Amino acid sequence: MRMGRSRLHAACATLLLAAVALTATAVPARGESDPQLTRAIAGFFRGAEVLRIDAVPDLYEGGYARISFYARRARVANGGLLVDEGWTRLRGVTLNVPAFRQGVFRVESTRSASIYLRVSLRSLEQFFIAASAYDDIRLWSDGSALYGTGTVPLFNRPNRVEMKGTFAVEGTRDLFFQVESLRVNGFPVPAALLRLLERQFNPILAQQDWPVIFTFRSVRLTREDVIISSDPDPSLCSICADTRP
Repeated sequence: MRMGRSRLHAACATLLLAAVALTATAVPARGESDPQLTRAIAGFFRGAEVLRIDAVPDLYEGGYARISFYARRARVANGGLLVDEGWTRLRGVTLNVPAFRQGVFRVESTRSASIYLRVSLRSLEQFFIAASAYDDIRLWSDGSALYGTGTVPLFNRPNRVEMKGTFAVEGTRDLFFQVESLRVNGFPVPAALLRLLERQFNPILAQQDWPVIFTFRSVRLTREDVIISSDPDPSLCSICADTRP
């Protein structure tokens, strides 16, 4: 009987040690480097000058209680818009394991997803210049509306354009720019043509190829930046403390 108990205790101890070793090998503890996760997220925030990650792993491969990351001057997914700073927080995350093993960040499910993006007017200016045949587009803001001037091709001819507009999200997955007024060579453009023009460049920021979908609930325009947030109040960033720059 004593020998049986000793063998039972030894087997339990062996199984416990094996489980601990397996967990330690498969999932890095919080605060430790996770090169696989870093490589995958680097494919989401592409070309980031700075990328900081704070993750709390779960006990199964591809599972995380929380993933928070900060990126500076990166392009999100395959988008052309340069984001000057971005914070995200995902809770209760399950990643697609086959994709994760290939270094691809793809979320199967998440309990909550929060995001806070800051795009400078200079980055926005470069976005519009890249989509135009001319490089004289200039943008500025008074804190409530965005103004712009530049040359754009219309009817195969260069035309001088003056524009005023605002940004909108309205609880959607995309960022839109709404033109309030537009003058071409000094002449006002009718509202019907404005809506047609908007369709050519909207949405400014879209999530159709993002590995995780966020709900944009607010947008704030300052004299220097555009702030897009999943929080109803864009003046606050509750998730920024996770990964301070």
